[in-house]
Amino acid sequence: MDDLVGAWALEDFSATRGGVTTHPLGNRPGGMLLYTADGWMSALLTPGPAGHAGVPDAHGAPGGTVAYAGRWERTAKGAVLHHVQFSHFGPWVGATLERGVRFRPGGLELTAVTTRGSHWLLRWRRAGPTPRLRP
Repeated sequence: MDDLVGAWALEDFSATRGGVTTHPLGNRPGGMLLYTADGWMSALLTPGPAGHAGVPDAHGAPGGTVAYAGRWERTAKGAVLHHVQFSHFGPWVGATLERGVRFRPGGLELTAVTTRGSHWLLRWRRAGPTPRLRP
């Protein structure tokens, strides 16, 4: 089984372009990334408590909630492909988003280079067990 399978909680999202780094979702973003063993994925990224206006920043990175889902697969070089079937952002529907993958102790880093030349770094930690909800 692939080490990506499971639930991941967002720790940080940064965008760098021309040597300038921003945090489009703030300093304390939230979010969840899910990979299932049978090839489904879902990503939800939300702004930190201070909130954001929901418009892209100067580097084209999203400034509001990001949500998409679809199928996933790994490439021969270890990257992950997200085949988007549903998204908050219409142009992503039907697109394949490639993310570089690097595991770190207790965590995961995904990287991307956008068409605008921004470098995105998303840091995730493995989500722990959820307490049972009482009926």
